Amino acid sequence: MQKPFDQLTLHSISQTAQEQMQAKLDNLSKPIKGLGQLERLADKLAGIQGTTDLKTTKRTCLVYVADHGIVTEAVSATSEPISNVLSENVAEGHACVNALAMRNNCSVKVIDVGLAGDYQTTKMVNRKIQRGTHNMLTEDAMSREDALKAIQIGYETGQQAIKAGNDLILLGEVGLGNTTACSAIVATMLSLSVDEVADKGSDISTKQFEHKKQVIKDILAARQPDKTDPLGVLSQVGGFEIGATVGTIIAGAEAGVPVIMDGFISDAAAVLVEAFYPGITAHLIASHLSGEKGAQQVLNYLGLRPLLQLGMAVGEGSGAVVALALIDDIQSVLINMNTLQDLNFEYEN
Repeated sequence: MQKPFDQLTLHSISQTAQEQMQAKLDNLSKPIKGLGQLERLADKLAGIQGTTDLKTTKRTCLVYVADHGIVTEAVSATSEPISNVLSENVAEGHACVNALAMRNNCSVKVIDVGLAGDYQTTKMVNRKIQRGTHNMLTEDAMSREDALKAIQIGYETGQQAIKAGNDLILLGEVGLGNTTACSAIVATMLSLSVDEVADKGSDISTKQFEHKKQVIKDILAARQPDKTDPLGVLSQVGGFEIGATVGTIIAGAEAGVPVIMDGFISDAAAVLVEAFYPGITAHLIASHLSGEKGAQQVLNYLGLRPLLQLGMAVGEGSGAVVALALIDDIQSVLINMNTLQDLNFEYEN
């Protein structure tokens, strides 16, 4: 199997730090395990970072934007130009993810890896591979070389964010047609039917949704992607922003920096990266359960439990940013609560 990086050493997950974190939590003036999933979140962060002194202050959301040639098959509610409008809005700081990021002390960076059109803003990073993927109903979405290039761009961008001192990396995207691509990826990699993973994505009618599912079935019949070749799956039925997301996950896992997933697009990227490097998704935190049907399938497969279930379907990294509030909550608990010793109290065995 061809991997993006042959010589890759992932940062190990520290079981010792996890155990020490749980002991630290158990020693606080509260019922044992009383904070439930917040405690599991703290344990996971400790394991990834290798310390009970969690570092969470500086964080950034990397939003990869690209178009998909499959939109010409009427699988989305809108047409390609909307991707440029939405991407520029994020880059200029006026989208949903930006509003949430302001509230949660998170920077937002937008990287164009494959928008079909041009844009006016100077605040978007131009790493365009080409102007959207090909129509994967009639040909592969991209070449294997371009799939590797997308992963490399995401890897380099993640490395830059880590070198800039970010403690947490959040995943975001904008890409018309990308739920079609992700449904094809997830159906392939998890050996599921299209009906088990595909959902409406954008606000399409029931009739258009049935058409979308048939298009995905026709894509899989035409391309015949092989789950034992995840790079081939990405090149045949994927997208540039999905590849870039794969690269950023790799960068975070290599450096021991927690990577916070958003919705279905980062779910699909996670399935691919797990196929490349088994165990790598232990470095991922699932922020929320996307409204897409395949999202629960992916999280179950990867053994990841979402922190939130809010029915969100905005994209852009919005769900990942909302989850930062929970990380801040558990940090405040760790820093500000009394210990049992402070209260001269011991639990009876």
